[in-house]
Parts: sequence; structure tokens; C-alpha cells
Amino acid sequence: MSTESEFSPVPHGRSAHGPAAEPDPEPDGPRAAATAGSPDAPRTAAAVDNPDGVELAPYTIPQVPAIGWDPGTSPRRRWIARGLLGAVLTVQAALSLRLLAAAHPDEAAAMVAGRQQLAHLLHGTPVTTDLVDRVHGSPWLYPPLAGAAADANGIWGTRLLSLGFALLTTVLLYSLTRRLFNERVAICAIAGYAVLQSTVVVGFYAAPESLAVLLVALAAWTTVFTAGRHPALALLAAPPTALACATAYSAAFAVPALVALAFACARPYHRVGPAALRALLAALGTLVLLLPYGTLGKVAGWSPSRGNAPGSAGSILLGTLQWAGLFTVLAVAGTIAYARREQMPEHDAPEKDALPTTRGRRALLGAVLTATALLVPAAHLWTGTSGALFRHLGYGMLLAAPLAGVGLTRLVGAHFRHPQLGILVWVALLALGLEQSALRYQNGPDSGRLLAVLRVHTEPQGRYLTEVDGLAEYYLGGVSKPEQWVSARAGTDYRDGAGTEHHGDDGSVAAIRDGWFTMVVLDSTAPRATDRALSEALSTAGHYRLVAQFTSPTGDSSTYKVYLKH
Repeated sequence: MSTESEFSPVPHGRSAHGPAAEPDPEPDGPRAAATAGSPDAPRTAAAVDNPDGVELAPYTIPQVPAIGWDPGTSPRRRWIARGLLGAVLTVQAALSLRLLAAAHPDEAAAMVAGRQQLAHLLHGTPVTTDLVDRVHGSPWLYPPLAGAAADANGIWGTRLLSLGFALLTTVLLYSLTRRLFNERVAICAIAGYAVLQSTVVVGFYAAPESLAVLLVALAAWTTVFTAGRHPALALLAAPPTALACATAYSAAFAVPALVALAFACARPYHRVGPAALRALLAALGTLVLLLPYGTLGKVAGWSPSRGNAPGSAGSILLGTLQWAGLFTVLAVAGTIAYARREQMPEHDAPEKDALPTTRGRRALLGAVLTATALLVPAAHLWTGTSGALFRHLGYGMLLAAPLAGVGLTRLVGAHFRHPQLGILVWVALLALGLEQSALRYQNGPDSGRLLAVLRVHTEPQGRYLTEVDGLAEYYLGGVSKPEQWVSARAGTDYRDGAGTEHHGDDGSVAAIRDGWFTMVVLDSTAPRATDRALSEALSTAGHYRLVAQFTSPTGDSSTYKVYLKH
């Protein structure tokens, strides 16, 4: 038996132990026949069918490309992607338009305040309502827009305005994701984002967050668009970032991610110094633009607990899991997978022009985009507030959507290997969005019955204290004026019979004890301290009796109570 391994490579034309072997004069001779069927034959040798003995040109196997198609963009791909974008926008609009209900108190407050702000801007009419303080943002940005839309077509006009903002947000999300990755990832990202509960509800909800989310998307798009250019162009993202924070103070959740995104997107193009300069310029530009009118102090002093209902840690976690859990898991999984390995079909640039990426840079980009999705529920847990959580989650879902798109494409696999998995996840997101958005509109007390009671007991000269801000002012404008309704959430300035000045909750309690209000309306979703103080004052004052109480049709704990003076 030979001592040489039977798998040892044998150089072409030489034996294992001796000099060069004689070549087989016949290509189809005995040696070729003996070696053709042998598993140990050299793989480079191959029998050639050439009976005429024609001299053949040497053949070299060309280098195989990493992927089987041109990774660069093309008109055909762009038009297909635009068609899919239109389909996603159609589905998103249909999901939002099906939500038919009376105005929520937050929506009514925004419209009443907006009408008065708009009248003040156009005609100099004084603002008499205290609902301006109910809008947690600048009274000169979103409220006038909401007031103009309400004057045009009531609550429908304002909600359609929000729908326009939401659809533009989805378009910007598609564009920035396509710039970070490619059309396939962008379509997967917006397909998941468009059916989320927060997207569907805020897209048909008259609240400043609808405009603020659009401005955050514009800031992120500007940051990505200018990533490879001069660092000074990072300042272009500062105006939309500052406007978002001024429109809705809750947009401050997205500011750290937007500043870090300026650094993360620039790293493939610039060294650490210029990339850090971009982030610094974006942060400083935003701060400078927020300085006028004390907006920076208002944004810094804002808290999710301000004017919103309290909630236990369990309810906050449960709400987060229900409304954003699956999408967040998809984004985190996409971040981990993208950081570990960059797949070929996730970028448009041809290989010769591809930007060098490292695992650290990919992990940084993924962490920056997904951080806000975890920051928002963490802030609500810290402050013990569940109110407005569904609206604030929209910032995190928007920024996490590109990585959720990566997660969905990894789940489907290259060449659409497992499309059924992607379809299954999207259908689950759609089913959750359908159910949760419908419940969001049904989950409040019966405002129709409440308004019927208030309409009976409202008179032109009465004074009314309400925790249901905006609802009576909007719907009962024909029988009362906005200044007759005092917001219990904002507090009352009241001077008692002894001449003592009372403010805030203390002013509301003192006015109730003196029987100053004609009617008092309580809402269990108001801040707990305010609601408890007013309830105790009503029970001990002896001037009021409970005439109506309405609970939610879905059986949750939210309740309206109406007290009328004897």
C-alpha cells in the first residue's frame, strides 16, 4: 500500500514520486477513461469532445459576482417601488379614514384654542380661553392650522390635515430608508410602519404630534441626505428639529437620536472628527433656534406626566407591548443581524463603489435608530404616566422603522426564500393595528351622552369648571362662550370673600367651597391629585349634587361625572 495519502494533490503532468509522466496521446485514451469516473480525479481535468483535433482557445471561468443582478438602482426598480409606495399609502389612508367618532377632548381643545389664536393673528381678537395652555406645544404653530381646518370642515377638516401629515411622514420614511439601504428594505419598513396603531390613530387625530412626527421625519431625512457632504450642512436638520420640539414638546424624545444620527451617518464618509462636528452643529443649531420666547426652557421642563393620566408600571408595559412590541422586536432583531453581518441585497451601490463598513459602524447606526423606541416607554415608566403613550410611541416607531425593514428582509431571506414568514409578520402587524386603533376610538367615556346633559344645563351666564377640556367649548359654542369654561387641569385663579388669592388646584377647591361654579365636570383620566382634590371639595362643600355619570362602553376605568349646583 502506498504511504502517500490518496487525497494528496498531484501536479498536472507529474507523478507523485517521479519525474514528469508521459502525456496521454489520446484525449479519450485509457488514462482519460480511467480517471474520468474516479472521484479522486483532479477537478481541473475534464474530457473535451473534440474528435477533429481542432486546437481550442484556452477557457477561463469568469469571476462570479457576489449577487446575480445589478445592485445599482434602475428606472424599472424605481417605478415598481413607487407603485408599492402608493399601495402602502392607500392602505394607511384607508385604515385611518375608517375611524369615525366624535372629537376627543384633546382634539376639541386644539381646535378651540386654534380658532382663537387664528382670530387673534388675523383680526387682533383677544384670546379668552385657557385651553391654550392645554396644548403642550407652541400656541402659534399647530393650533392655528387646526383652527383653520376646523373652520373649513369641522373635526373632519382637522383630521384630514393630520392624515396629510401622516402620509407625508411615510413618504419621507421611505426616502430616507432607501438612502440608508435600498428600495426593498424601504418598502418593508413603511409596510410595517403604516399599519401600526400609533401611525393609524395619530394619522387621523387632531393633535400636535401629527405635525411633530412629520418634522422629525424631515430632520432625519435631511441628516441622511447630507451625510456625505460638508459638515456645515448638518445645520439644515436643525430647523425641522427645533420646529418639531416647539410644535409638540414630546418631540424632545427624538432629539438625542437625531443628533447621534448625524454622527452615525457621516462615519462611512468622514473621519471621526468631521463626523462629530456634524453632530455638534446639529445639536447647537437646534438649541439656538429654541432660545426665542423661552421655548427651550418649556421643552426642557416638559414631562409626560404633565396633564396626562397616571398609570401603573404594569399598564405602561402592557400598552407598550400591545402597541409596539412586535415592531420593536423586529427592529432590534434587524439591528443585531445587521451589526453581525451586512448582506449583499441591502444596499444599492455597486460593489466597486460600496462604502466601507465595519461591525462597529453598523451597530452604531442600528442602536441610534432603535434607541428612541425604548426611550419613550422608559420615560413613561419613570414618570408613572400612561396618558398619551400611544401618541409618543410614534417617534420611536418612526426612527426604528428602517431597522425593522432590515429585520423583515432578513426574515424573508435572499431571493425571497421565505416570503411566507414576511407575510405572516406583516399580517400580524396589520391585525394588531386594526384592532388596537379601533379600540383607541372606543376606549373613552360616552362623550355624546355627556354633551346631551351639558347642553340641558348650560346657560349664557353660567360659570363651569371642567376636567374635560375643550369638549364643551367646541360642541356647545352656540349656547356658551369659551371663557365661561375653566380648565381644572390648568387650575383656577380665584379670590375668596376675605380677599385671599388662590391659584391652581387650590383656587379651584376654594371656588367650589364658595359655590362659585354653576356646574363641575370631572374626568377620571385627569391628573390624580387634581381629581382627588376636586372630588373631596364637592363632597364637603354641600353646594353640588351628582346629576350624571358615564363610563366607557368598553368597561374600562375612565368615567365622566357631572355635578350641578343646587
